[in-house]
Amino acid sequence: MSATGGDTTLTWIGQAGYALEAPGGELCLIDPYLSEYVLEELGTPRIAPVVVDVETARPLVVAITHWHHDHLDLPTCQALAEHHPETIFAGPSSIVARLLGRGVARDRIVVFERGETVTVGPFTFHGTYARHEVAGFLTEDAMGLVVETGGTRILHSGDTEYDARCLAVRALGPFDVGIFVSNGSGGCMNGREAALMASSLPLGVAIPCHYGMWAPEGYGAHPGQDPAEAPTLDPQLFADTCAALGGPPARVLELGERFAVTPVLA
Repeated sequence: MSATGGDTTLTWIGQAGYALEAPGGELCLIDPYLSEYVLEELGTPRIAPVVVDVETARPLVVAITHWHHDHLDLPTCQALAEHHPETIFAGPSSIVARLLGRGVARDRIVVFERGETVTVGPFTFHGTYARHEVAGFLTEDAMGLVVETGGTRILHSGDTEYDARCLAVRALGPFDVGIFVSNGSGGCMNGREAALMASSLPLGVAIPCHYGMWAPEGYGAHPGQDPAEAPTLDPQLFADTCAALGGPPARVLELGERFAVTPVLA
């Protein structure tokens, strides 16, 4: 990946993962899921192609919102650490022991929690509140992110249910882009809740995520399911609800699509 015309760029790399590139070409990967770790550990195969080559990507920093397998992808982190000795890993304290177990040196791991701020190169990260309660997979330090780089400010909700406490993030706004989980299962907002959150914040463009990595049954869908309880895996629901609420315009990215982030809110 390389910088394009001095813009900050954002590329969807699958599930809740994004490649964020600063105007100078420095690369941040957020929650990159680039392996079959979920298949190995939980038996669910990916159906989305891998759009980032871990051998050539050269990220300056990998930002992790929480330790779940599709966010802290340990085989991918191990490969990135081995191929790119300059790469730093940043996230909540629950990632530390897991990364150490894969051979990542402690001095390459930067810990920050909700309410804390760290800077790595041109990227400044603010940890924000997320409520991600999944039975059997406790994530008490799961968080969202606000990332500042190249004069832009990007919000990533992290995996979270709809909770009024998440709206406290508006104090860090306004945001040029907001990214929101919208699959409606596994401790995440559904498409309507995600659109409500997006419409409640000072936001330029709203992007849905956390769908399309697995077949629908991998997100908990099953035949005969009550539609009110089914996962919301069509991103158009998010986009339509944003429009109905008079919220920010929604942008549904294709896998691997690069989006130029320009400052739109003062």
